[in-house]
Amino acid sequence: MQEKLTIARPYAQAAFEVAQADGAVGDWDQALSFLALVVNDADMRRVITDPAVSKGRLLELISAVAGESLLPKVRNFVRVLLDAGRLQLAPEIATAFAAHRAALDNVAQVQVLTAFPLDAATETRIANAMQTRLGKAVRISQTIDSSLIGGAKVKVGDMVFDASLQGGLSQLANVFNIK
Repeated sequence: MQEKLTIARPYAQAAFEVAQADGAVGDWDQALSFLALVVNDADMRRVITDPAVSKGRLLELISAVAGESLLPKVRNFVRVLLDAGRLQLAPEIATAFAAHRAALDNVAQVQVLTAFPLDAATETRIANAMQTRLGKAVRISQTIDSSLIGGAKVKVGDMVFDASLQGGLSQLANVFNIK
C-alpha cells in the first residue's frame, strides 16, 4: 500500500496544482473520488487488467460511466494515467489529492477504526476532541474493524490514538512479557 501511495503522490500533486490553478479543486476531488470507485469495482478491475481492451476503449468506457461530470482536464488526466499504466492507482491518487485539499482548507482527515459503527453522539465527541487537540476543523471517516473487539483507534496523518480493547490487551501483554 505504501509503495502505491509513493507512486501516486506525484500524480496527485500535479492534479492538485492544475485544479487549484483552475479554481476547481472541489470538482477534481469529486471526479478523482468517482474514478477511485470505478477502479475499485471488481467488474471494472477485470476490464482494466484485460490486455484485449485498448487504452482508448478504457477511456471511452470511463467517460461514458462518468458522463458530463468528467471535466476535459480530468479526462486528459485519466488518459495520462492510462498511458503510464497507472490507472489502478486512482484510489491512492484520490486519497493523496484529498489530503492536499484538506491542507488547503485547514481541515484534518481523521480516520476512526471501530469494532462497531459509532452513534452520532460518539462521533461528535470524537470530532470535538480532535478539533481541540489539533486546532483545526476535522473530517471524520469511519472504518469497521472487528479485530479491535471494542473501543477505537483514531488516526490523523502519522499519529495514532489507540483506545481499542485489542490495543489495551497488547499493552498488558507487553507489561507481563507475554507473547
